Amino acid sequence: MKAIELHTWFERDRAHVSLRDAETNQTIIEWWDEEVCEAIEDGFLDMRDLEGSATAYAEAMGIL
Repeated sequence: MKAIELHTWFERDRAHVSLRDAETNQTIIEWWDEEVCEAIEDGFLDMRDLEGSATAYAEAMGIL
């Protein structure tokens, strides 16, 4: 399995969550603004475990 890193950024009404390949720094999957809120509301992202839930989602989608 690839080494991955979780990157997050939250500021006022802006939000960004992404998984990146730790070696190449290429984005594997990312969510911006409303997509972050929708993914949380739909249960795909868990604020208590963003890395685990984002990784599980990427695996389920066949990205990882």
